[in-house]
Amino acid sequence: MRVVIRSPHVTLEQEFRDTVAADVRDALAHVESRVVSAQVKLDDVNGPKGGLDKSCECVVNAGHLGILRVEAKGTDLKKVVASALTKLRRAVEHAVDQKRGAAKSKAPHRRA
Repeated sequence: MRVVIRSPHVTLEQEFRDTVAADVRDALAHVESRVVSAQVKLDDVNGPKGGLDKSCECVVNAGHLGILRVEAKGTDLKKVVASALTKLRRAVEHAVDQKRGAAKSKAPHRRA
């Protein structure tokens, strides 16, 4: 699975980028065969001003599950990434459950 990490206003060390990519792969491991691409955008909206200005946006093209998008904001980039990946796991589980439910509702009903 290809994971693209963008950080237009934040300088990231390669080790942190690698950790984020590995965490994204881990979050999507159970649907990896369905994932076409995953993009993570890390940003610092206010620069040195501080506040709830760190953001992590994850956009995943999960094939027939659709496009999944989650975002988290906070003051600490590592915590923001962790929060976004927790949301991503839930979004994937929800998409899988909906797909299963839709498949069950389309199944022909048998009469006894």
